[in-house]
Amino acid sequence: MSRADLAARSVLICLDGRSPAMELPDGDSVLFGWRGGEITVGTDQALTAGRIHAFGDYWLMSNHGTAGTYCVENLEGAGEYVKVQAGRVGVPIPFELSRVTLTVGAGGNSFTVHAPERRSATGPGGAGIPLLDEQSRYFQVLVCLCEPRLRDCGVAAVPTPAQVSARLSAADRPLGRSAVNYHIDYLATKLGIAAPRGMTRAWKRVTLVTLALKFDLVCPEHLGLIPGPVPG
Repeated sequence: MSRADLAARSVLICLDGRSPAMELPDGDSVLFGWRGGEITVGTDQALTAGRIHAFGDYWLMSNHGTAGTYCVENLEGAGEYVKVQAGRVGVPIPFELSRVTLTVGAGGNSFTVHAPERRSATGPGGAGIPLLDEQSRYFQVLVCLCEPRLRDCGVAAVPTPAQVSARLSAADRPLGRSAVNYHIDYLATKLGIAAPRGMTRAWKRVTLVTLALKFDLVCPEHLGLIPGPVPG
């Protein structure tokens, strides 16, 4: 493997404006902990908070503490995070850009990790067949259901069929509530969602949104498919 390839597969650790990024080549590991009240990363065995291990196109994190949970947030996602509890070793982190937070409410308690860009499958059959047709009306409905969480990951509410109808209806292309429900039922069938007995239609909408965001079936760039003004 060339030097350029090795650099492309390195994990970069940034102590948020305090020092140059540390490059961690594939297969290497580094310790982290506190020194002088601030987080430090290096090979000093006195750094006992945990360890980061570069591994292929992702990285592993260990929490060497006896109490407390570390949180690794996906800075490019819709609120995804991984919890690394005390004593856990070698937890795989799948995010390309992450913020690692070690404590709550203290200054200098986090740092950023840049992982290598994921490699895409190539060759015959590598591209696959899209699961959903992004030009379809049902996909617009799905994007509309996901819109509040895409714009603010802290929002829990999912639009009702009436709200989706109002959001997507145009003068030349109306979409009634019954049509919205039809598209929701179609999406649930297509994605293999079967509502347990007694579950409401609201459960189906929430499950669709959770699944779509979890597997990146809907991303922020899809918001451009929704016409009209953004709801206030």
